[in-house]
Amino acid sequence: MGVRSKRRTRAPATDPPSRRRRKKDAHVHGLPWEAEWRDWAELPRDILWFILSLIPQADILRGAGRTCASWRRLAVDEPLLWRHINLADDEDSDSDSDSDSDPPAGRKAMACAAVRRSAGRCESFRGPVDGRFLLYLADWPPSLWSLHVTCRYDMPSESFISMVAKRLPLLEQLVLSGGLIEQASLAALVDHWPRLRLLHARGCHTKRAIGKTLRRRLEDRIKDLRLPHPLT
Repeated sequence: MGVRSKRRTRAPATDPPSRRRRKKDAHVHGLPWEAEWRDWAELPRDILWFILSLIPQADILRGAGRTCASWRRLAVDEPLLWRHINLADDEDSDSDSDSDSDPPAGRKAMACAAVRRSAGRCESFRGPVDGRFLLYLADWPPSLWSLHVTCRYDMPSESFISMVAKRLPLLEQLVLSGGLIEQASLAALVDHWPRLRLLHARGCHTKRAIGKTLRRRLEDRIKDLRLPHPLT
């Protein structure tokens, strides 16, 4: 008898693993996959505001604010996003160590751009400062009440302080990270900024010990006071 050949039956066709995965993931939380995809440019304004508020402002100025047209509009045309400007880098110090006495040009440009975007609504600034930038900051409407200088900055003359104070009459807090302060400049801070309630200058220094009369004036007028140390 001849040997009857066995008929081979094909196994039922199955989808490849990748296709099975796609089917499995086609619905997440009961919604089609396509329905969960979102265009970041179409996010509501309040969500974009929240996202940009989490990004360091220096990164926004370096390019994060140019992600798309809607991000750029918010980053450039919304002054309240820049009401509190913080451009201090990680290497900035609150001591009189080796902080730069003159901020790099790129950081100055970023600081000026941030102030322009605030459209006069900047209430606090933290970052590197020099005399020219301080004048630029004072040229805008006088909303600033807090100034934190994160680089070494030698406090200018009484006449300069007087000129800046007239443009920034609301200043209440001044923090200086390092630099030289003449005693006449300390007196000018009291004379020309009557609202000043906080002065932190412990990282700075004076050429000689502060006199008793000036120290008493400072202590009587300024509630939170940290005076600079004399060199000798």
